[in-house]
Amino acid sequence: MLISFGLLLSCDTDQDDISLSTAEAAQLNIMVKSGNWQISKFELDNDDKTANYASYEFSFEENNNLKASRTGDQQVGTWRVSNDSGDEYDSYNDVDFNIFFSTGSKLGELTNNYDVISATETEIRLDLQENPSGRTALLVFSKN
Repeated sequence: MLISFGLLLSCDTDQDDISLSTAEAAQLNIMVKSGNWQISKFELDNDDKTANYASYEFSFEENNNLKASRTGDQQVGTWRVSNDSGDEYDSYNDVDFNIFFSTGSKLGELTNNYDVISATETEIRLDLQENPSGRTALLVFSKN
């Protein structure tokens, strides 16, 4: 079932937001909690910041706890996958992937409400077209 779900999500040929049912969003919740992930790509306002996060392993845990760990450092945040009915900045009916780290933390610039572009068992691509502060981002998690 996970493989077919991954194939379904990866077939989004226009690379725009994907529209998921509540059941598919629930499956994404299960998939992301399976194992550790790392950031394989992070662009913020067209500036490649991947190297800043390359050594972190991310663990998406129960109760929406998010842990980012590397040797000698652990950061704690929250995460959530939700169906979105749209707002003034994100008018699509899609699935959002929310990541929050405190502003003062080393990982604070990852904090955003991203749109899910594609998701497989080994890669999750998230996009921020424009948020209220005018920022854009591309965030890709890959399975360790």
